[in-house]
Amino acid sequence: MIDLRLIKSGLIDAKDVVIAPVRWNQTQWALAMGITGLTLGLVTQDLAIQNFAQKNHTAFLDAVSKYGLEPWGSGLYTLPALGIMYGCSFAFHDKKARMTAMKGVEAFVYAAIASQILKQITHRQRPDQGDVPDPYHWEGPIGPIFDESFPSGHSAAVFAVATVIASAYKKTVWVPVLCYSLASLTALSRIYNNKHWMSDVVMGTAIGLAIGQTVFRNSVRLKLLPVSPMGPGLTLCYRL
Repeated sequence: MIDLRLIKSGLIDAKDVVIAPVRWNQTQWALAMGITGLTLGLVTQDLAIQNFAQKNHTAFLDAVSKYGLEPWGSGLYTLPALGIMYGCSFAFHDKKARMTAMKGVEAFVYAAIASQILKQITHRQRPDQGDVPDPYHWEGPIGPIFDESFPSGHSAAVFAVATVIASAYKKTVWVPVLCYSLASLTALSRIYNNKHWMSDVVMGTAIGLAIGQTVFRNSVRLKLLPVSPMGPGLTLCYRL
């Protein structure tokens, strides 16, 4: 059973995700500006990239994209996998896996919320909408509810989770490689499936990485103790 104090830690993570830009140093701001510039630059190439992706479809890649990649971004595979990881952590008495699973779910949710907020602010038309694909079609806050291309929510969510797991198990080389490879392929599948522009995917990826790193850093400051002043249970310690 999850200790209610773990919910409090989730609220702390949420607060830190929201105010993270306020705490950025010069290097982080420079990186953010660079990613923004890259995204704007890619807008000019979005249509060419979209055309290339749509001209290179195969039955095999269609199946891989639909059944092997897209569900990781939607949560269909990701959340159950984290649930299994959480359950197994009790069987193997693995506190690290337990914390990683919980933080992974948090990162997924926060990335989904952040991307959805930006979608409602920008209302960019998806490449499969309209009579002619138009990467320059931005309606702003008053746009149609179905124009939700920017940023890619799938990319943000899958990279947020991948960052948490990869950071927690960075000493096991194959884990980061697997996590980031799967996340990258999932993000690219959104272009292949004609659901997003490349610039959507790049910004979504950046959001996911930033949120995943923020949530993971907080997990490092958290410690689960197998004792509780109320009796059997867990105690959550948060180092300021």
